Amino acid sequence: MSDLSADELVHICRGPHERLVEALDSLPPREVASEFLRLLALVRDIADLYARWSVVTLGWLHERHGLDAAASAAAVHELWPPSASPRLTDEQLEVVRDAFRSDGRVVAERVEGLARSHDTTGLLAYWDEVNAACDLAEIIRRDTVTAQVTLVNERYGADGLEDCLRYATDLLWVPRMERDLANAPEVRVRNWAEKMATGHHGAISVAQHDDRWVITLDPCGSCRRQIRSGRYEPPWNFGVVAPGHRVGFYRPDITVYQAHLAIAHTLVPIERRGAPWPAMGCSGLDGGSCELVIYRDPAQTDEAYYAQVGAQKPTG
Repeated sequence: MSDLSADELVHICRGPHERLVEALDSLPPREVASEFLRLLALVRDIADLYARWSVVTLGWLHERHGLDAAASAAAVHELWPPSASPRLTDEQLEVVRDAFRSDGRVVAERVEGLARSHDTTGLLAYWDEVNAACDLAEIIRRDTVTAQVTLVNERYGADGLEDCLRYATDLLWVPRMERDLANAPEVRVRNWAEKMATGHHGAISVAQHDDRWVITLDPCGSCRRQIRSGRYEPPWNFGVVAPGHRVGFYRPDITVYQAHLAIAHTLVPIERRGAPWPAMGCSGLDGGSCELVIYRDPAQTDEAYYAQVGAQKPTG
């Protein structure tokens, strides 16, 4: 297994602006457009995950509790505070239709034009414009599924929330886990760093150790932004897991959104593969920095990450 050089540890943490400037300086216009769309696909991947998670949550409600239970959660937007609910502008809607619901042709043509004139300022401004629209669509999707799992938590408690998240994990996260673990560890850390820095809109750093890489997100672009936007306070009132349950890492400060880290990234991977995928250090409602730990050999994962969900590390 290869170490990454000090320069590469910095290099893999760069955000979309840095990556686009590199592309503009070294690639022909059509390939710059391809890189723009590739980075945008990292954002879309997270947004699509939220949309699928929402559908799967409704499926769990339908299967476990009937059509009316699913229908009430499908209409969750009517519970949102009207003065605070995010809305796409007409211009942003056109971007989202092209970038999230089509092939991105309109975006690519605009990027090619900027690349032909080597307009760095214009290219980065256009990224910010497109990313702002896509990020808002992502926020709406994340809020939707968080509101739905809040209803699950309120109606069926922590046990119901765990069952719901296990159901979602089988359909959504297990296939992603298998694809990720098929890669070499150094490939995985590069992929996770890019995903966190671009897809999750986070500022990251990577520390290399003999047995692992530690990716620090400060801020985490998903749960921390959600917490700091007041989603767990009135008038939104998204849910927090009851203390003392493994779906909340046995803590009193884990949100229903963060609960997927306990199930999809910790408990189920331990049951299926013998180790968390990857190991997670969640900051909870504090909304501070969090850690994602990729062990070169997952079997060497520290026992503390098992203890978070009351699991025992396999021996032998």
